[in-house]
Amino acid sequence: MKVKAVISREAPMTLFAAFSSAAFARTFLQNVVSGCLGVKDPAERPAEYYVQEPDPMVAVGGYLGVELRLTGVSRNGRTAKQFHDALKTLKDLAARTITENLTAGRVQLFVVIVLDGDVETKPGSGQYSNVLESDAIWVETN
Repeated sequence: MKVKAVISREAPMTLFAAFSSAAFARTFLQNVVSGCLGVKDPAERPAEYYVQEPDPMVAVGGYLGVELRLTGVSRNGRTAKQFHDALKTLKDLAARTITENLTAGRVQLFVVIVLDGDVETKPGSGQYSNVLESDAIWVETN
């Protein structure tokens, strides 16, 4: 299971550094992988659970964006609620990371989880997919 950010290449290097930091990785492993998805001791299993260095994206029109994608995720009997909680927690972590590492401006954030099986996309919707997506939001700092 890996998480990877793709960040507009025009974004400050502080964003690239933050999304590849040990602090970000620790928080991701503790709050998302262990906290939401119930994995025991993910930090002790670095080939299974990790943060990959961010890639740059080409931005058009001067707007900045961050897409954060969690892949290699197995259902393994986990509930849809666990995945929805993971999506929310990951989105909150990414928004906080942007806010803490962008001095001024705004960045569009989009978070995706790709699973090896279908789950209900939104609770009570009756729609199923192996891809869960957050709403895209703008994270602004002054």
